[in-house]
Amino acid sequence: MAGPLVGRLETVAVARGMAGALTVAMVWYFATSDALRSENPFLVPDLLVAIFALASSLLPRRAAVPAMIFTFGWAAGVFTTSLFHYVVRGEFPVDHIFLILPSLVLAVLLGRVAGGRVPAPERPRPAPARV
Repeated sequence: MAGPLVGRLETVAVARGMAGALTVAMVWYFATSDALRSENPFLVPDLLVAIFALASSLLPRRAAVPAMIFTFGWAAGVFTTSLFHYVVRGEFPVDHIFLILPSLVLAVLLGRVAGGRVPAPERPRPAPARV
């Protein structure tokens, strides 16, 4: 019996749920913080995280998988950049880890669902020896 993240359908359902949770978290962040200001260097990337997460989770499965791979990769990049924006100032917001790790894990798992294994290129066969 496969676990919840092993089968193709279950992984997509978990990813959709996480994308929905990410959308809610970002909306909550915008509603409860001072993020909606023009001096915020992460305003546009954060807004795009919310938009991509919502849109990709609502797509049909065939389009949702690659869209969510992109979304979770984008989110991991934005959150990692934000984390190190704080680190260089001597701070370490642990909450970023709880956004980065699931994004990375789901991007990898969705890559497996999409058949993300790239086949090795075929090596040219040597010509048969002529006797």
